[in-house]
Amino acid sequence: MKLLRLSVRDWRNLPEVDVECDADFVVFWGDNAQGKTNLLEAVYGLATLKSFRTRKNRELVRWGADRALVKGRIHDGHVERELKLEVTHKSRSATIDGKPPRVLREYFDGIRAVLFAPEDVAIVRGAPDLRRAFVDRAAFTASSTFLEVAQLHRRLLDQKAALLRRFPADRVQLSIFDEQLAQAGAHLVLRRRRIVGELDERFGELHSRISGHGDSTMRYRSCLPAGDEVEPLAAAYLALLEQSRDGDIERGANRVGPQRDDLVLQLDEKSARNFASQGQARSVVLALKLSELLAARERGARPLFLLDDLSSELDRLRRGRLVELLSDLDLQCFVTTTDPSVVAAGTSADVRSYEVENGGVTG
Repeated sequence: MKLLRLSVRDWRNLPEVDVECDADFVVFWGDNAQGKTNLLEAVYGLATLKSFRTRKNRELVRWGADRALVKGRIHDGHVERELKLEVTHKSRSATIDGKPPRVLREYFDGIRAVLFAPEDVAIVRGAPDLRRAFVDRAAFTASSTFLEVAQLHRRLLDQKAALLRRFPADRVQLSIFDEQLAQAGAHLVLRRRRIVGELDERFGELHSRISGHGDSTMRYRSCLPAGDEVEPLAAAYLALLEQSRDGDIERGANRVGPQRDDLVLQLDEKSARNFASQGQARSVVLALKLSELLAARERGARPLFLLDDLSSELDRLRRGRLVELLSDLDLQCFVTTTDPSVVAAGTSADVRSYEVENGGVTG
């Protein structure tokens, strides 16, 4: 899959941008606070229908405008299609060749993206919910059907949480929800375990290529026992829910389940969360994101790779190794940087560079 052309109007500080993107590397470069990351965010928005920096629509719409538009011409190896995201202060909508998709999965089957941004280092150092979010994102990138699995489990959790806040608690209803929750959670854990296994097959080698050294591994730590069949896992989850019911009612919250699982990352058999340096943490996250991308490609998807602030996030050696690695992976990469030479010097691949200044783009 390749993004051939990108058109942006009234997105953040970008009044109107129209650029050709038919290249292996598309580089947006310039000084800080000029709009480079806004362009990358627009590409990400086109691919995911959301921002990686805010949940508030009004922050995406340029001051004085009533809506923001992002359009992309996509070639998937067979046909070209036009995807469009429209954001108003109160809504977001998407179309494929001018028509709304029947289901969201239809849209996401046409475009996906993997992003590395400076704040992603928190995946290594931060709370477990950030690592769970990464695993779920990787599972979705590999297969858009994961969205339905995750949404069902979240919906049941929210509905049960509403029941737990009532007084007195309705134990019969809680029992019914727990049975549904156990089934949904078992499916969720199986999908997470599967994607983590696929990620781990590539993670160590990719980390070594970026960092130059170090033995890295990952594993999914779950409240549920080992196994790859739904029913035994659902039974184990249901037993945990029944044991926890009195405490859940007392606290008015769900205390056990896959929503508390974690991804354990290790470097040289030590916890990356506790012992990784800042540079090591960046290398780990990049290896995670590239593992996500390659796992998706194994299933036939070809996501875009988006890399924000390449100049400042990696030292010279890691930058060189990363650009060389990206060149070998046969993908389309969008990069923001203050120095366009950091990409051009590291690859013989086709590069398109655009200078961004005060919301305008030239190149």
